[in-house]
Order: sequence, then C-alpha cells, then structure tokens
Amino acid sequence: MEDTTELQRITRLIVDAMHISTDRVTAAGAANVAALKLENFAQGIHFARCIAAFTTDDTLANDLAEIVGESPKFLLSKVLLANFAPEQCTGEHADLEKRIWTSIYAGRRERSRVQKTLGRRSLI
Repeated sequence: MEDTTELQRITRLIVDAMHISTDRVTAAGAANVAALKLENFAQGIHFARCIAAFTTDDTLANDLAEIVGESPKFLLSKVLLANFAPEQCTGEHADLEKRIWTSIYAGRRERSRVQKTLGRRSLI
C-alpha cells in the first residue's frame, strides 16, 4: 500500500512538471501518462528518468533529476533508449521505456533530436 501511495505521489509530481514544460511534446504527452499503467515505485522513478532523458526542456530535466535524487549523468546512464536503438534494449525497464517513447514521443520526435539535446547538456 505504501508503494502505491509513493507511486501516485511521484507520478503526480512528474505529470505536473510535464504540464508546464516548455517542450510542447512533453507537455502534450502528459495526457498519455495514465495509459502507461505504472505498477510500482521503481517504475515511477524510471518514468522520471525517461522523461528527463527524452525532453528538450533543460529545466524539466534538472527538476526530474532532483526529484529522483540522481545526478543527470547517472540518471541518463539508467535509460537505455537514450543510448541504444529500441531493438537493442533489454532489461528490467526496457518495456516501460519503449511504452514511454511510443506513447509520449514517437512519431513526433526523432532519436537524433534527443541525442542533440543530450549532447548540448554534455551528458553524452
């Protein structure tokens, strides 16, 4: 029960931050978060990591890193899709990353744009 409460709390924080993002794709994608069906607090934390990695909003990325208590570089190292093509991603949160990418970003943003943003932030 406590895990569910914490998941709801962190998801609410992330969605609220997404709504006010200067990245229009991320802001619009906030409406799709419920469809992700996050199951536990660990997925909530990873959701924050993914949004921080995929958004072009530097302030949002920094805020999410602060929410999860990780440095931006460490946070990024946990997001496989930021470093590898989707078909190369396997592991505990690979499916979640693919669902986030598909429901919030796919079709509206290319991987190259995300890579440029991460390069600008000096994270890759």
